[in-house]
Amino acid sequence: MKVSKHSGFTLIEAMVTLSVVAVLLSTGVPSFSAMIKNNRLATENHALRAVLGTARFEAKAQRAPVTVCRSTNTIDCSAGNWGDGYIAFIDLDGDSHRDDDEQLLEQRVQENQGIELSYSQPSNILQFDSNGNTADSNGTFTFCDDRGAVAARGLIVSVIGVVRAAVVPQSEGSDRIVQDHAGNEVTCDAV
Repeated sequence: MKVSKHSGFTLIEAMVTLSVVAVLLSTGVPSFSAMIKNNRLATENHALRAVLGTARFEAKAQRAPVTVCRSTNTIDCSAGNWGDGYIAFIDLDGDSHRDDDEQLLEQRVQENQGIELSYSQPSNILQFDSNGNTADSNGTFTFCDDRGAVAARGLIVSVIGVVRAAVVPQSEGSDRIVQDHAGNEVTCDAV
């Protein structure tokens, strides 16, 4: 007489397997979500840094002012949020408004929704002169998402036009929040 053996999972084995999978997912998904958000912030940070670098280079190469401003239509400077988009153009007359005869160098529409981008200068326009210096004082671009200032990134533009990353202070007792051009922690509005 031949006894047939059934192969498969018992109810207990299936429940144990599902429990292990649930534990792994509950620990892995939040860190994966944070990694995606960090990559989005880094992408927008690098994109703006590239535009600012191009603007400074072209100002020196063309021996003419180059303006970087927020733009909702990627054609001219407009009100709105830096996070909606921005442009860089050769500003032949230095008036911070793009005229028909002024060459558009770069345009950017934010690809990653949910990221707020702000600039610390009240004019909301950054202009490099023919020497590559900025017309304003030091300023900071701040990138934020729904996690607030604790996850924020920043770009600092110095008076001489150098663009560098905002850093987290290494001092003991620090809140681990990046600092702006004045050494203050950046702030984020609700995104």
